[in-house]
Amino acid sequence: MRALVLGIILSIVAVSSGFAFADSTYSMKGSGAAMINGDTPTLYTSSMRLSIVNPSTIDKGAILVEGSNGIFVARFTGDSWNFTYNNDGSFHAQGPAQTGSSDTFTVSLDGTRLYATTSGSMWKVSANMQDSVQKYVLSYLLLGSDPIPSVSVSNNAKILIPNGNFATASTGFYLPLNLEIIPGTTVTWQNQDNIQHDIQSIDSHGNIVPLFNSGLLNTGDTFSYKFDSPGVYHYYCTIHPWRIGTVTVS
Repeated sequence: MRALVLGIILSIVAVSSGFAFADSTYSMKGSGAAMINGDTPTLYTSSMRLSIVNPSTIDKGAILVEGSNGIFVARFTGDSWNFTYNNDGSFHAQGPAQTGSSDTFTVSLDGTRLYATTSGSMWKVSANMQDSVQKYVLSYLLLGSDPIPSVSVSNNAKILIPNGNFATASTGFYLPLNLEIIPGTTVTWQNQDNIQHDIQSIDSHGNIVPLFNSGLLNTGDTFSYKFDSPGVYHYYCTIHPWRIGTVTVS
């Protein structure tokens, strides 16, 4: 019995300078991995490439999966795909893919744009690919040209201070408790609790460091700070010092 395949991001494959296409076509490609869980777990590597004619139409693409039992390539049937590209750079796509031995998979893709630049963008993509007996759940990092690169060129992330954050019990942590971002990201904290909180930077030993301090935040208030350098940044609420969060910039 074939089990669910768990996706693991492995690496980024840069866009090849020799990859040429029409001005009206945009291309993304990258790599990832999958591990099939069964009586004898097997590691698979995988890569994906797709091109879109405009923000709503896939032109062509393929997913390659390689493991100890061989290699197969499932090619997208472009005219049968439904592709939706959103203004924040995210996208959803669904359609068929067929192997050389005529096995047909149903594939769905959900991409979140991690960053955008004038020369290209990066997406984190989750892919589900299945036929009547197999199901692959894959994760990729894709690099490529972007239909709307001017949107959200600056990077932003959000941390919520949920209602009940003041409690000493193990509830009401920051959401997320450990935020992972890339350099240049602006992080915004929002207080959704019904009492005041603040955000104060500390070191790994809990000592206050003069990097950022929000001052008192009432319900609904926000505080933002831009993280330019890689590192692990700790913070807490001086009013409720048992509430500690982390921002990791890498």
